[in-house]
Amino acid sequence: MRRLPRQVVLLGWISLLADVSGEMTAPLIPLYLTGVLGAGTIALGVVEGCAEAVVTAMKAVAGWHSDRARRRVPYIRWGYALPVLGKAVIAAAVAWPMVGAGRVLDRFGKGLRTTPRDALLADAAPPEARGHAFGLHRAMDTAGALAGALVAAALLALLGASASPEAAPAWRWTLGAAAAAGVACWSLTLLLRDVPPRDAPAADGAAQGAAPLPRSFWRATGALCIFALGNGSDAFLLLRASETGLSPVSVVLSYALFNAVYAAASLPAGRLSDRVGRAWLLRTGWILQGGVYLAFAHASEGWHCFALMALYGLAVACHEGVGKALIADAAPPSRRGTAMGIAFGCMGACALVASVGTGWIWHAAGARWALSVGLITSLAAALVLSLRGRTADSRP
Repeated sequence: MRRLPRQVVLLGWISLLADVSGEMTAPLIPLYLTGVLGAGTIALGVVEGCAEAVVTAMKAVAGWHSDRARRRVPYIRWGYALPVLGKAVIAAAVAWPMVGAGRVLDRFGKGLRTTPRDALLADAAPPEARGHAFGLHRAMDTAGALAGALVAAALLALLGASASPEAAPAWRWTLGAAAAAGVACWSLTLLLRDVPPRDAPAADGAAQGAAPLPRSFWRATGALCIFALGNGSDAFLLLRASETGLSPVSVVLSYALFNAVYAAASLPAGRLSDRVGRAWLLRTGWILQGGVYLAFAHASEGWHCFALMALYGLAVACHEGVGKALIADAAPPSRRGTAMGIAFGCMGACALVASVGTGWIWHAAGARWALSVGLITSLAAALVLSLRGRTADSRP
């Protein structure tokens, strides 16, 4: 951390605390909806799909507007405040549409903050250490997710929760605790300050703002979107783990294992991408994730899910932060928020299709067909990135 600017490290701590709150909620949603509130997989797909749609729209709008305002911090502060209210609505829900409303409000905040936060991270980090900065951020973010999942599992076990309507109070207390944890995260955003991009050229501001987005940006965005078309919500993997016989506490613990591996591998992956380029790690992560999806589709024992969650954590570490660094490398500094908003917005639209499509295929043909789609899109995205040639492996 000492090699990176204060703003980069502070953003890491904010994300760590945010994910303590967020990941006390995320692994509970599929079982809360289907077991406690009696909804089906289509309702789960609609809730997660609508949430992704809101994130998609807000990422694009917030990124563009933060470039225009030349400020990132206000979007970040509001983006961490709104999820507190969203989680409170989920905790009080008596029917699945209320969960949908709370989830949308939560994701509205995520969309509002994500692009300005990542743009601020890229602005503050030295170009030669951008992968390191994004890797550190993903590692701290995921360490918070691990802590949140463990706290949620402990609370569910302590309160004797089961996936049934009779256990609703235990779930509500756990979700309410997640909302309370979000307040600590928001308080740290008061310490953030806007900074000028380190790699901005000494040129007229209006000319910089009019700089076109290069072809390398559009090619990178296209490959990332193809991958996102098969990258549905993690809620479906957790639901699949439950189908193999895992208890609610074991499902949450398997998600905690995913986050532990993800946190441990993110920083080394980011630093490695600074040295060898982004594309090789992206292709590796995508192909590994596609294989994990296929294995989940055919899993028959609970312990299989624990092993697959560990591999899933390694796969996501190889592509999540590295993909963001690739987009930041390709974008002009003066349009970085806009570029990241377009890229993440398009990816979010594809994730919406993936979540709704996974829920529909699951309902119509079963989990095996629904999860196998992820392997096809992973291989296609890796192929597109390979066809890009040398530009995919550019280094800062």
